[in-house]
Amino acid sequence: MTVARYHPFLVALHWSLGALLLLDLYLGTFLLKTIPNVSPNKLEALRAHMTGGLVILVLMSLRLVVRRASAKPPAAAAGHVLLDRVAKASHFGLYALVFLMVATGIATALVSDLFAIVFAHSGAHLPATFDDVPTRVLHGYIAKALVALIALHIAAALYHQFVRGDGLLGRMWFGRRFAAPRLDAGTNAARLGEPTH
Repeated sequence: MTVARYHPFLVALHWSLGALLLLDLYLGTFLLKTIPNVSPNKLEALRAHMTGGLVILVLMSLRLVVRRASAKPPAAAAGHVLLDRVAKASHFGLYALVFLMVATGIATALVSDLFAIVFAHSGAHLPATFDDVPTRVLHGYIAKALVALIALHIAAALYHQFVRGDGLLGRMWFGRRFAAPRLDAGTNAARLGEPTH
């Protein structure tokens, strides 16, 4: 039996994580910048952003476990060996950047005492700026790289689906996971006891 689709739990994780990543990137890249650190709304926005990051960490870790433990479809060919290498590297890069984003976010929170300020309502105030926190600066650069890789990932999926026409998106959707092996005419004839030529 040939594996035609990813495990349904992996499919659910893929699309849920995609939505969460885009939402958290939007919140961190655009919305948080517009709110002054002295505003009470900043705490609410930070709480949502940090919670989202921690949920992403848990789901990405779970995704890695499920991906390693479940049967997967064969690697999709892009039509050129260089494109296949780029695809493999970009998938690894997506995982690496997401984990680096979470790591630098947690490091920034620890350095700035954000867990106490944002979640425990310790009474302390946010710093006037996070621009002098090295991990926060790195967090911003990683966010830009992650946006670029996500855009590449989407473009590659659309290329496979609509240019190559190989139905790649169907592999990451719900449905029957296993397809019966396709037999050529010679194999069918041999099974039926007929001559193969």
